Amino acid sequence: MADLQAALKARDPQRLPKHSMMLAVTGIAIEDGQLLLVRDLQGFWSGVEGWIESRESPEEALLREVREELGVDAKITCIFRPVIIWNVNGTDNFLLFVYGMSLLSHDFTPQASEITGVTWAKPEDLGQLDMLPWIRAIFNQCLEEWLVGMS
Repeated sequence: MADLQAALKARDPQRLPKHSMMLAVTGIAIEDGQLLLVRDLQGFWSGVEGWIESRESPEEALLREVREELGVDAKITCIFRPVIIWNVNGTDNFLLFVYGMSLLSHDFTPQASEITGVTWAKPEDLGQLDMLPWIRAIFNQCLEEWLVGMS
């Protein structure tokens, strides 16, 4: 017979600490062989990204972030495999949901409280841009998949 108390005891976080995982989303837009990148407040480039808020799906979060950061609407065109990023700053863990997207307008109105720049870059030029190490690793690891998936 199943033992509920034993199962709860075996899963007790005091006995066996669990990893905390923050949920985030990023959108990759590729047009004419170039990727859309935004520069954060600290000067690093990445795709449009942000935290998934309570009661929000990853898709809703991405579309909200595009509106907040760029002032335009987008549509999701494909879903890529999520990426797990362990031990950022020695403590933080992220589950990053990754989507391909197309923008419904290029009439950007960047929100200064969110980003400091917007650019389109060729894949071969990414090495010259300032990117956080884990973002650069994600781009290096997934770029070919994204390019194939978006064509």
